[in-house]
Amino acid sequence: MPDQENRLLVIDDQPDLCEFISEAALSMGFETMAVTEPDAFRRAVQDFQPTVVVLDLQMPGADGIELLRYLGERGSKAQVLVASGMDQRVLATAEQIGRSQGLSMLGALQKPILLNDLETTLRRCLRGDTLVTPAALAAALDKREILVHYQPKATRVAPGKWIVEGVEALARWNHAQLGFISPARFIPLAEKNGLIRRLTEQVLEMSLAQCRTWDAAGLQLSVAVNLSPQLLNDLSFPDQVARMAAQVGADARRVIFEVTESAAMFDPSTTMDVLTRMRVKNFGLSIDDFGTGYSSLKQLYLMPFSELKIDTSFVRDVFAHEDARTMVETMILLAHKLRLTACAEGVESQEVLDFLDSVSCDRAQGYFIGRPMLGTALELAVREWNAKQK
Repeated sequence: MPDQENRLLVIDDQPDLCEFISEAALSMGFETMAVTEPDAFRRAVQDFQPTVVVLDLQMPGADGIELLRYLGERGSKAQVLVASGMDQRVLATAEQIGRSQGLSMLGALQKPILLNDLETTLRRCLRGDTLVTPAALAAALDKREILVHYQPKATRVAPGKWIVEGVEALARWNHAQLGFISPARFIPLAEKNGLIRRLTEQVLEMSLAQCRTWDAAGLQLSVAVNLSPQLLNDLSFPDQVARMAAQVGADARRVIFEVTESAAMFDPSTTMDVLTRMRVKNFGLSIDDFGTGYSSLKQLYLMPFSELKIDTSFVRDVFAHEDARTMVETMILLAHKLRLTACAEGVESQEVLDFLDSVSCDRAQGYFIGRPMLGTALELAVREWNAKQK
């Protein structure tokens, strides 16, 4: 059996493309298998046990959505990359369907596939995964190797004027051998191995301490922390975070917990209990990545959220697709009608920020405003941004 960490299976009805992907993967250290028929693919999933699957959406014998469903039903742990000549909207939808099936989606590549794009994507699967283990993550938590970077969130305080008044806290693992490891790799590891509460508590603890440092420097910022779906089923969690905030004298109203739309709907009754108690304790609640999950609007309006975050996938396309622009405007209106603050993610240009200003979005976050950075660097970046807004 080949190296269990690096096995790639590709299915495409074009043999030339199968050969192209296989050769690229082989050169990077993968064991590879290529098939052109759906039945052969199903057998290969069982016998070859791939760690990475590259899957075409359009084939004569079956479509890629069926094969995504097959992988999901088998509980496949492979990382899946979708490839197709179809438009980006179809690719994005296929990727979301894969996630809804419980699959680990690497992303989507539009044909013709460029070698550099393929290698960049596959490299994320190869780079030291054998070192990224539950034991290594537990040790990193013991040694306090998990850092927190902060991404600025700007608030629209007047037409055309955006002031940074808050940040989102993002965990970063600074591995001794691998350098910085993406949260997309270690957070699922924490969730699967009982480490997510400990990780979240460390991030919150460091964030509260950083806020106290900023306060002493005359910079008052709110901080948002992401919550795993597992913690929404933990009835003791609201009391724990309230104690942590009280111990450092933090104002709960300046702490926001972000919950994805899909996570909020996983177990609505327990989630509503946990989230309501968080709100009773004066913490803010944000529904993250709104518009990308599968949810009941009735359940959503009953949940005690204070902020709605519009997903990057809509915001970045507001000038490329009229439908995306309409969706963003509609979600801002929905948020305001529900008496929620609307925050747009993925703001990467002045033009997008100006559009958000024109439709009265309340908050904005993205690389144009600031990338995630350490607390000391963020203080300077915020002061520079805010000075330009006066």
